[in-house]
Amino acid sequence: MIRILLAHPSRLVSDSLRTALDGQDDVYVVGCATTAEELHFLLPHGNIVLLGAELDGTTAFDMLDEIRTTHPETKVLVMGVEEQPALIMRYVEAGAAGYILQDESVNDMVEKLQAAHEEKAIVSPSMAAAMMDRLTHLANLETPLAYIQARGTQLDELTNREEEVLTLINEGCTNQEIADQLIIECGTVKNHVHNILKKLDVSNRHEAASIYQVHTHAAADSGAHLGVAMATL
Repeated sequence: MIRILLAHPSRLVSDSLRTALDGQDDVYVVGCATTAEELHFLLPHGNIVLLGAELDGTTAFDMLDEIRTTHPETKVLVMGVEEQPALIMRYVEAGAAGYILQDESVNDMVEKLQAAHEEKAIVSPSMAAAMMDRLTHLANLETPLAYIQARGTQLDELTNREEEVLTLINEGCTNQEIADQLIIECGTVKNHVHNILKKLDVSNRHEAASIYQVHTHAAADSGAHLGVAMATL
């Protein structure tokens, strides 16, 4: 059974989708969320989320990151998007299992839901081409040393508070847990996370944590090698 959680800021849109999906075989809508808080509360009850681009000021990218951290088995399809390969690619890299275009029919949507439920994905030819281009780009990235140096420069742009937030992100903390540890508002944490992602030129906190880990390990290895060299003098 596909248990759908609808997450859209418009209650009217959610109710319309619920009515359309309730008539489909093997599909059950477990609830509708119009805010990020409601989504977080309902997440344990669904196995696929139909997610709008924003909920009460929280972007789909932040919500994708939260879902991937707290409910990694849950599939997310971002709905109501335009067929812009660059934007859709960002959603995919942030953790989306698929997407629903603005002009797609209910039958198309159900087909994509079933595909996601079966660990598959349905994409247009233009998106398939964009994904191939992205893979080619990743395969031709600069050398590891140059990559580490470039990322190190980006990390240097972070403020002390942003560095603290990134350290806690790397430890797997949620925004609320970071707020509790640093004794600041959760909204302030979201602002810091947004700034960190922008400065590091990444789309989600997992990529930011990876950069932190690579740079930290590289710095540690460099220090160890320097220590060995000094010891031999």
